[in-house]
Amino acid sequence: MNSAFSGRNMESIAVFSAISGLALSWVILSVVTPMLTTPFQLGNLHANFPFSLDWPYLVGLFFQILIVVMISFAVVHNGLDLINKAAVGYVRNKEGPKVKRMDLNQRIQHMWLFVTTGVLALTGFAQLYYVGWGSVVINAMGGLAISMDVHLLAALLLGVLVVYHFAFYSTQYLYRRARGLPAPLKVMVTMTDITDALHNMKHMLGLTKEAPKYGKYDYAQKLDYWGIYWGMIILGVPGVLLWAYGYTFLDGLPFIFHTNEALLAVLFLLVFHFYQAHWNPRDFPMSNVFLTGAMTEEDTRASHPLELERIKAEGEN
Repeated sequence: MNSAFSGRNMESIAVFSAISGLALSWVILSVVTPMLTTPFQLGNLHANFPFSLDWPYLVGLFFQILIVVMISFAVVHNGLDLINKAAVGYVRNKEGPKVKRMDLNQRIQHMWLFVTTGVLALTGFAQLYYVGWGSVVINAMGGLAISMDVHLLAALLLGVLVVYHFAFYSTQYLYRRARGLPAPLKVMVTMTDITDALHNMKHMLGLTKEAPKYGKYDYAQKLDYWGIYWGMIILGVPGVLLWAYGYTFLDGLPFIFHTNEALLAVLFLLVFHFYQAHWNPRDFPMSNVFLTGAMTEEDTRASHPLELERIKAEGEN
């Protein structure tokens, strides 16, 4: 145990505060300011509905509101979580009996996702902000044409990962069902996740002493997981249209979808995912589960007690 708000806890607080401040500043400058300074407009109401609506403006407004809501939620939720975890002072243990969290296949997919997403974010935003800092990145890569080729290659590799991921687990699920074997979909969102989220908010606000008990995945991890694949669809389909038809296709709607979802994805990864997985006081500065695939029994009992109970009951390694 560490004493509350000391040592590594203060480092965790400093990193989270810096990242959150950067994210909120980005949101205010790139999202809130344009949203508040652009007059609300529905379009030409004398034309045939729904084509009379100003779709580029309305889609942009939808994403602006979504970004503000999601990033604000991430900052508030993780800020409360950070205060609670730092106050308790619990730190992950690397020694002791291990419980498998991720197999080799999952770890390879995770690294594949991390690398391709990082390359896409760097090359994509460098092109979007080419007039500013992006020119440094683009010129270092050898120019706009090369950066676009790298961006497209990373997008292709990410698309291959998505197809493989769903094909592999769908086949595995159908195979087990056909043989009459258990085929639980532990990553699916259920009503329990909603009640757990409400329960945890009450716990973080000090309204209840007991924290919720989680199984294999908690509600934050499921939000992370499904947020990734929502993002890939909203990014991927418009991205293909941009590549095939250019920025002005459909009045620029693919460009609006692609760039706004990219901003939401990057900000949410920085503020939510990296905090949950690495920068919180328990795991700071980095969890090694994505490398080793294992977590100690003591840590599993602290974070996923229902999963440990299931493993013990079923006699899994």
